[in-house]
Amino acid sequence: MAQSIKGAFNEFFENIINISSRQSDNAKNSKNFLIDQIQSLSNNGNFLKLDSQYNIGFGSFARKTKIQPLDDIDLIIALNGEGLSLEGTEWNNITIKVTHKCNNRGIVSLSDKVPYYWQEDILNLNSNKVKNKLVSALQNISQYEKSEIHARGEAVTLKLRSYPWSFDIVPAFYYAGDQYNTPFYLIPNGYGKWKKTNPKLEQARVSNLNKKFNNIVLKVVRLIKYWNRRGLMPTITSYVLETIVLDYFDQASHNVVDDGKSYDYPDIHFRDALKYIRDHITSIVHDSKGIQNDINNLNWGQKIKIQTRATTDYQKSYDAVYAEVHEKNVKKSMNIWRDIFGGDFPQYD
Repeated sequence: MAQSIKGAFNEFFENIINISSRQSDNAKNSKNFLIDQIQSLSNNGNFLKLDSQYNIGFGSFARKTKIQPLDDIDLIIALNGEGLSLEGTEWNNITIKVTHKCNNRGIVSLSDKVPYYWQEDILNLNSNKVKNKLVSALQNISQYEKSEIHARGEAVTLKLRSYPWSFDIVPAFYYAGDQYNTPFYLIPNGYGKWKKTNPKLEQARVSNLNKKFNNIVLKVVRLIKYWNRRGLMPTITSYVLETIVLDYFDQASHNVVDDGKSYDYPDIHFRDALKYIRDHITSIVHDSKGIQNDINNLNWGQKIKIQTRATTDYQKSYDAVYAEVHEKNVKKSMNIWRDIFGGDFPQYD
């Protein structure tokens, strides 16, 4: 129950949308314990040598855009790439070659031998074998002996029994870049080879925009995610949805500028982000990292259904803001917001 729109949204964030600080802290401690265990496995020779300075969290939990429930945490574990070289021009089909400078037996044992008649055999590091090696290593940790551990796609998934979240652990190599390439990580592509990514770029984009818009961007991303999850239209994948919202903020203005100070409000930016989704969901969505091309993989029918829903809810949110600001009718405004977000949005007290 709330008596103001600001209070209603604060209550909505606190009780329904946001991950609690206590749960976030527990998750971070759990993640740090996992990293320490993998480091111990490496030190004991049960897993590959690490380059831990390049370990990095990624995904919505790391970007602070995760909404309840906290069900997965993504983590890149950086491996030592000494004596390795790269081959390939496609971002998602890179071969890691083991050169004569590599004296890492673990790397060699996980490589595929390509025979040549006129030169030495070539070794290509198989990303699926690396993932399977990590699965085997994690099964040796007593705290995870009852956990479900399997390799899938680009990651090794560790589903805990002691917590509601699972970990998606991605083994990777960090490439520092040169005069031709910006830094990137190479992660498994799901087919034995490797693909490029760089979570640092997308995290920097979120952080910079959030700072520019008075710490409101994270809230708006979470609101849009909740709206997306209600099941009244085809679901947009989390990363694509976040990218569209950040594209909105790239061209947005502050809600109010007064006496040299700027002000931003989650409900107004939510309204305008819906309008942006309406106008751009049928278009190309460029990857924040600048690595992939179009990441909007929705088919045309799905795009039209989302566009229709965004059109309807944009008009409703316009009416809700108008009712609060111009009609001074908080109850009417709050009822419209409940129509948009459902019964979990606070009622007027």
